Amino acid sequence: MRNLLKPIPFFFFFLMQYGFTQTMLNNGGFITAQPGSYTYVNGSVQNDNTGILAVNGNGTATSAELYVTQDITNNATINADGYIKLLRHWYDNNLFNSTTGTVFFLGPNEFLGGTSATQFFNLTLAGTGIKTQQINKIVKGVLDLTSIHLNTDIYGCFVTNTALNSVIRTTGFVSSANGGFLSRNTLSNGLYLFPVGSTASTSQNIPGSGTFRYRPVEITPTNATANTYTVRLANLDATNETPVGYNRNSFEPLLCASNPDFYHQINRTNGTSAINLTVNYDPIADGNWSDMARWNISQPAIWQDIPVVTVAPGAPFFKSTTSNWNDFTNIPYILSNTNPTQPVINNIVTTGCTPLDIVLSSNSIAGISYTWFANGQNIGNGANLSTIFSNPGCYDITLSASNGSCASSVTSTSLICVENTPNAAFTASASVISNSNQSISFYNSSVDATDYFWDFGNGNTSNQENPSIIYSNPQGNYLVSLIATSPNGCSDEVTMVINYNEEAIFYVPNSFTPDEDEFNQSWGPVFTAGFDPYNFELLIFNRWGEVIWESHDAAARWDGTYGIRALQCPDGVYTWKISYKPKDTDDKTIITGSLNLIR
Repeated sequence: MRNLLKPIPFFFFFLMQYGFTQTMLNNGGFITAQPGSYTYVNGSVQNDNTGILAVNGNGTATSAELYVTQDITNNATINADGYIKLLRHWYDNNLFNSTTGTVFFLGPNEFLGGTSATQFFNLTLAGTGIKTQQINKIVKGVLDLTSIHLNTDIYGCFVTNTALNSVIRTTGFVSSANGGFLSRNTLSNGLYLFPVGSTASTSQNIPGSGTFRYRPVEITPTNATANTYTVRLANLDATNETPVGYNRNSFEPLLCASNPDFYHQINRTNGTSAINLTVNYDPIADGNWSDMARWNISQPAIWQDIPVVTVAPGAPFFKSTTSNWNDFTNIPYILSNTNPTQPVINNIVTTGCTPLDIVLSSNSIAGISYTWFANGQNIGNGANLSTIFSNPGCYDITLSASNGSCASSVTSTSLICVENTPNAAFTASASVISNSNQSISFYNSSVDATDYFWDFGNGNTSNQENPSIIYSNPQGNYLVSLIATSPNGCSDEVTMVINYNEEAIFYVPNSFTPDEDEFNQSWGPVFTAGFDPYNFELLIFNRWGEVIWESHDAAARWDGTYGIRALQCPDGVYTWKISYKPKDTDDKTIITGSLNLIR
């Protein structure tokens, strides 16, 4: 917790105590907030004349903190190695010094204005809304966008810290009007992220006037020397850029289309290092692009292809990359497509039987989509296509290659020829076996076949057209299969299950003598096979039809008593009812009978 008991000027205390929204005016004084102190201004701060406002610290949690609910206007000098937290606008008109401090913008829709290009050390954007520059601003430490939209307008946001992580974010991004940009100094051959995006569709970058896009650029210098690169996302058709447009329909013959939704302005303003340049895009929202182009590489007023561009799939972005790029004579860059080369069908002539499984194959090129046609009918997409030809005949195969804007194709005549396949079919004299040594005859009804192979599922086979088989000592079910083959070697297979229903085997005694000797003291049925023990019920009735004993366990036995007090039943005849489910069917079987209880 911050130390709130340190002495602070009386008017600070007055503003905190009574909550008035006023201006703290320093008209030439020297005001210092020492480390560990917390100063709250419920209003604005105005630093005038020769005033010096010092918020001391070392960039740690013990640094002094100045919290201002309205604007800060600096017309003199602010020294800030501690924390300044601001809920409204920043107007810096003179001198701001910071070597370890952080300025936090925590309010809604704040301006970074004034007449001075403030040299922040760390700058953190939070709160809500959009933070808008009204002049160039410099960050010497870390620019933390968090989830905020920073609009540089026509100005530059200069990050001079050469560390790779000098710009960080969660979902925040930087947008700029035509003339504005995000600038980063580099001194490494690592990857520098330029998190550019926009909600505008105008050169003036009017927020909210267009579709939101976050399309970051990655720059990786090829060596670790000092360079400065700038990036802007222009979230509009390059043709409509003002005051000077870049006609998207003006391109060299190698190209066939360019991205109508956005382009980037990329520049090197200091240094000589070539870069590996990556433009990120969303193929679902932006379409598929196989290349990049730049305005005026060697011809004026024309988009020209950047040679050797690779596209790497990913989520959420695909990455379009050119390596060792070192031409920064013009700043517009755009995603593009070149006319695809004619595709190649790798398959040779294939003949087979219906249904014929075929894998059609071509050489895949990144950014190119492929469509296959058989006798003019679309049969699927992809450089490699697995498909089935179900109808007999010969097929001309056409492959079309497209990059989303242009296409070329090739056709192979009668590449696939398909012959009829036999239709295997048979019936059986019985589909259920219920006893040993049962004979079953099979009747072949196959079409377009001359050779047959039977497998009866019990280890026996046959090549007869209509065979018979005896199932000796059957156990379980049997899968019978027939393979019917044509003279050309085409075949078809059909199967049938022969079920075995095991007969229930049981014995029900007709009497018992619960007279407390060692013999015949209980009664119950004896089931040995062919029933489901989990679907069993036994009821015993007296002569008045009352249930005096029941069980759902076939192994349970009646001892001749009834009720919870186990009273002995008298001698006599009792009726029983058994309900059970045979092992291999869902039907219930009910049997009844009587028994003699003899004491």
